Amino acid sequence: MAAPDDIAARKRALREPLLAARRARSSSELAIARAAVRDVVLQRVVGPTCVAAYEPLPNEPGSVELLAALVERGVRVLVPVTQPDRDLDWVEWRPSGSSERCGRDAIGAASLVLAPALAVAADGTRLGRGGGSYDRALARRAPGATVAALVFDEELVAEVPRAPWDVPVDAAATPSGWRELTWNTDVPPPR
Repeated sequence: MAAPDDIAARKRALREPLLAARRARSSSELAIARAAVRDVVLQRVVGPTCVAAYEPLPNEPGSVELLAALVERGVRVLVPVTQPDRDLDWVEWRPSGSSERCGRDAIGAASLVLAPALAVAADGTRLGRGGGSYDRALARRAPGATVAALVFDEELVAEVPRAPWDVPVDAAATPSGWRELTWNTDVPPPR
């Protein structure tokens, strides 16, 4: 396995063009992609349940409309609040505003976790923004909970460098569909 500094440098080099491509996306392209990702996720959520999601940045494939549609279906939606130590606490998301904090372990109530990502590889390795917040939080998810990264189609890549602490995801939700991912058997998923 590569040295941690080498892995971090390779991840930084991957992030730059991915972020530039997101910034270059037109508002109409973004709206179409977000609507498609919303539909893909909604097809996977059956009945009242709990979903840990996130409030997307302006150029991400997730959307507030997705969160609202989940709530309309009776789904309890949790979104993260980043703590000073970069770990995640959770609040219940509502269209009218979020509730009080639920605690760091609230992610354990979710049967589906929608994770932000800049890219994801076929082996489930997720490229985040580099803070490690989601990797720490994913360690507290319920056994059997599905973790899906929300990405644009071109952000499904051949490889993402994996550090020992990186938690792989189970699937990717893209505008063109839901993709099940296979963890690299050489690197077992942490639990």
